[in-house]
Amino acid sequence: MDNAKLEFNNAIDAIKDFKIALANKRYKNSINRSYYAVFHAAKALLLKKDILTKKHDSTIQQFGLEYVVNGNFDQKIAKIINRLEEDRSEADYAINSIFTEKMQHTI
Repeated sequence: MDNAKLEFNNAIDAIKDFKIALANKRYKNSINRSYYAVFHAAKALLLKKDILTKKHDSTIQQFGLEYVVNGNFDQKIAKIINRLEEDRSEADYAINSIFTEKMQHTI
């Protein structure tokens, strides 16, 4: 199986995990999994163009250059990805952050 397909499968797994976390009201975890679903999907698309990235920032930036700037994806997608990255970082690293069902706006 090629790497793009593996990344796409990782995205699908993250979506499944997101749904489970959300159903169980584990909102921080659901934010994490939704970000990783998008991240792995973006990596899969980049790999389809033989573009390798090693860091989250470079993956998101490169995705924007390859798919958003040229019009293949709406500019709103870039904003959603950036918001997910911010929310994921807060959910993972800010001990006192609180996420509720109402805050699932990005997802």
